[in-house]
Amino acid sequence: MLRDELLAFARTMLDRFGEFQPFGGYVVAPDRVVQVGFAPALVAPPLSECVATLATEVAEIDPAAIAHALVLDIHLHVPRDGMEDAIRLHLSEVDGRCFDVFIPYRVRAATPTLFGTCFVLEGTSIGFPRR
Repeated sequence: MLRDELLAFARTMLDRFGEFQPFGGYVVAPDRVVQVGFAPALVAPPLSECVATLATEVAEIDPAAIAHALVLDIHLHVPRDGMEDAIRLHLSEVDGRCFDVFIPYRVRAATPTLFGTCFVLEGTSIGFPRR
C-alpha cells in the first residue's frame, strides 16, 4: 500500500512536470499512509541534505509507524532499458526488511512518461533497527 501510493504520486509528478522533489511517507495501522515532503523554497537544498532530513523526519514523526519510505528522482550511472533516469523508492519495514525499488523512465513531451522494467536491490534501514 505505501509503495503503491508513493509510486503513483511520483508517476503523476513525472507526467505533469517531468520531475519531482524528494518526498517520503510512512504507514501506521494497516491502512493509513501519510506523505512527508518539503515546503517549496526559493533555493532548494542539496539532494543529500534533502534525503538526510527526510529520513530523519520520517523515522521520528510517528512511533507507531510500521514502514517508512523515501522516493527520489535519480540518474542511473548505468542506463537500464535505454533509460538514464529512475524513480528510486527506498522502503524500510519494522520487521527489518529493507529494499530499494528502481523504475527507469523517460519523460516524453505531450505523452505519458515511458517506464522501463523495475528492479529491486537490498536496502538499509530508515529509522528501524536492523535485525
